[in-house]
Amino acid sequence: MLFLIKLLIGWLLLYLSGGIAWGQTLTECPKWNKTQATREIRALDAELQRWNQAYYFQGVSLIDDDIYDHLLAQRRQWAGCFSDVVAEHNVFGEEGQNLPMFHPVVQTGLIKLADRQAVADWMKSRSNLWIQPKIDGVAVTLVYQNGHLVSAISRGDGIKGQDWTAHALNINGIPRRISTDLPRVVVQGELFWYLADHIQHRDGGQNARAKVAGAMMAKALSPQAVTNIAFWVWDWPDGPEDMAFRLQQLKSMGFEYGPDDTHPVANVDEVESWYQYWFDNPLPFARDGVVIRQGIRPSGSSWSAQPPLWAAAWKYPTEKVIAEVQAINFNIGRTGRVSTVVQLEPVKIDDKTVRRISLGSIARWRSWDIVPGDRVAVTLAGQGIPKMTEVVWRVAERVVPEIPDETQHDSLSCWNTEGECEQQFIARLVWLSGKKGLDLKGISQKTWQRLLIAGKVTDLASWLWLSEADLLSLSGFSQRNSQRMLQQIAIARQRDAAQWLTGLGMTFISPEIMRKVGWDNLLHWTATDWQQNGMGEKSAKRAVEFVHHPPLLALVEQLKAAGVQGF
Repeated sequence: MLFLIKLLIGWLLLYLSGGIAWGQTLTECPKWNKTQATREIRALDAELQRWNQAYYFQGVSLIDDDIYDHLLAQRRQWAGCFSDVVAEHNVFGEEGQNLPMFHPVVQTGLIKLADRQAVADWMKSRSNLWIQPKIDGVAVTLVYQNGHLVSAISRGDGIKGQDWTAHALNINGIPRRISTDLPRVVVQGELFWYLADHIQHRDGGQNARAKVAGAMMAKALSPQAVTNIAFWVWDWPDGPEDMAFRLQQLKSMGFEYGPDDTHPVANVDEVESWYQYWFDNPLPFARDGVVIRQGIRPSGSSWSAQPPLWAAAWKYPTEKVIAEVQAINFNIGRTGRVSTVVQLEPVKIDDKTVRRISLGSIARWRSWDIVPGDRVAVTLAGQGIPKMTEVVWRVAERVVPEIPDETQHDSLSCWNTEGECEQQFIARLVWLSGKKGLDLKGISQKTWQRLLIAGKVTDLASWLWLSEADLLSLSGFSQRNSQRMLQQIAIARQRDAAQWLTGLGMTFISPEIMRKVGWDNLLHWTATDWQQNGMGEKSAKRAVEFVHHPPLLALVEQLKAAGVQGF
């Protein structure tokens, strides 16, 4: 019961904070003791504070928004799992207490909706809804007194921010004066970098947000910033209650961007239509989704610095997702090459589910420095092949998996299961029975593993003498399966020496040449003979070594006894 209460608290915190999207599922609570939970969460807290301070106070984005959102949601889930050992997290640290200017109306943030269904669910209980493009820029509050711009405040922690007034007064795209008789007007919106005919699905973000943040944090504005930064108004907290009238008034005041791109929507189909339209068609700014707002919402005096229930964002699909590393597996192939496979908690990218990623060599895995529990960013490369792009979080308590001894494996090792040879030996069997070997049907890696466990395969040719009784004694082998296996064994006995030698690893010479020269003659070839047939010096020496390798010669004797032609 206590566990369920903790989990419910975690979900509620995530919902209220907007740190996790509606419709996005959470993983189970980690199996940590209190000491490890405290260590892991404190380590993540330190990074969250570092990223926030760099972004909000220095104008530097150290991490992608989607990655940040994922890790912030993960932190809050952990807090729900370990609420008895985790203190409340101050995402801004001590620096957040030193911001110089209070927002006259707090900046709220947005709930994230994961997909169309989440949007539909969110809309069910709401009416008078309007949609806007979600500008990929930097949030700001502008204050006008008697029509004159008197202050510009960065988002900061939503309650207080940096004073950007001096720069704002020198940027052409921020109205210095607005047409109004009101003594005071407070608007909230986004500073964006002007991009002519920008198509989001084609052009991406182009680092536009970082350009704005860097310019506003710089001591002096560059000529490019003066010309290219503009203001997109997304709300007038204390404006007229009616949204249409509010937008009309904002436009008449002189706010060029915002009112014309805010539209009423009655259902999820209309939302999706605008969502796709703004993704595929040109606009003068980068955007990363859409924002849906209720036309009527509370007055600004009642807002708080957390995502409200009357506005939400539906972001465009990211090109990468975050996945937890569940295991590091080392696979030993037929030639003795050891490859590393990262097993992931399954994640979806587009319509593809990704469960594992091949990293290649052990050295490459070491260069990535990942262990179970780490989080990695995953994307789809050419032809839909998944790949890791970066490690976004490393667990504090690192357990390194046992690594195979690469010196024990090469192209001549493991012709049986002695020592640490099972993986390579099975790989040899799979190659032998596969299309490039004997081309046998219905014999898979699982088949070989089953035979190996039962002690029915001791070397690469011993299975040729299996009987129906041997197979029927095995779990999973019905009479029908046994008959099929016996048929393939009969076919294997009919394959000639050239096909068998190719299946045993003699891939450096074609079967046609093997048949033409003959096995007995190949046994007498020197390195010079191999070189005269197109090999380099090193390859020729390896060919001689392979042909005279004792385990191969022993297998040839078995194949002779089995009646294989060509030996």
